[in-house]
Amino acid sequence: MVCYLADVLPTQRRLAKPVWLPFSFAKFFDYLKLPRNAAVLFLLTLMAVLLFVFPVNAFPGYQLLLVGAYFALVIVIDIEHRLVLHMVSLGGAFLLGAIGLQWVGLTRVLLGGAAGFGVMLALHLLGDWLGRLLARLRGRAWQDTALGFGDVTISGVIGVLLGWPSVLSALFFGVLFAGAFSLLYLIWAMAQRSYTPMMSIAYAPFLCLGAMTTIVLAIF
Repeated sequence: MVCYLADVLPTQRRLAKPVWLPFSFAKFFDYLKLPRNAAVLFLLTLMAVLLFVFPVNAFPGYQLLLVGAYFALVIVIDIEHRLVLHMVSLGGAFLLGAIGLQWVGLTRVLLGGAAGFGVMLALHLLGDWLGRLLARLRGRAWQDTALGFGDVTISGVIGVLLGWPSVLSALFFGVLFAGAFSLLYLIWAMAQRSYTPMMSIAYAPFLCLGAMTTIVLAIF
C-alpha cells in the first residue's frame, strides 16, 4: 500500500490503477524487487515482526505499525519528489490524530498540533526571509525556501500524534538529524567539487525520524 500510494499520489493526486496491472505474479514480484519497494517491504515487515516478538505495552503494535507505514509514505514521496502532499498531511492528521487521542488525550493532541505547526511555520517564514536576503546580496534569483510549507504541515501531524510537549522533542531530533546530514553532505560535496550554494535537502524524512526517535525513547 505504501509503495502504491507513493506511485500514484504525487503524479495523479488520486487513487489510480497500480503500475503492476494487469496482474501477473512475475510482474508483481519484479515490482516488489525494485530497490525502493524492497526497502519499504523489508523495513515494515521487520518492524511488524519485532512488534510481534517484543510487544510494547504502552503503544499497541498495530498503531505503531500504522505510524511507521505513514512515515514511510511521507519519506518516500519527499525523497523522490521533494514534496509533502497536502492530502497526505490531511489524511495523516486524521489517522495519527486518532492514535494520538488514545496515547495522550485531547488537550495534549490539540496543543501538540498547534505547537508543531506553529514552530515550523515560524522557521519556514524565517528561512524564506533569510533566503531572499542572501539571494539578493549574492545577486542570484530567489528559487524557494529550503523548509517548505509541506514540512510545516507534517510537523503539525507529528504534533497531533505525540502531543505536547513531546512534539518539541521530535522537532529537536528532526532538526538535529537534518543538520548532521547537511554537514556531512556539505563536506562530501566540497570534497567532490560539486558544492552548489543554496542547495536544499528533503526535510520531512528527518522530521519523521525525529518523531520515531521520540517514540522509541518513550518506550525504553
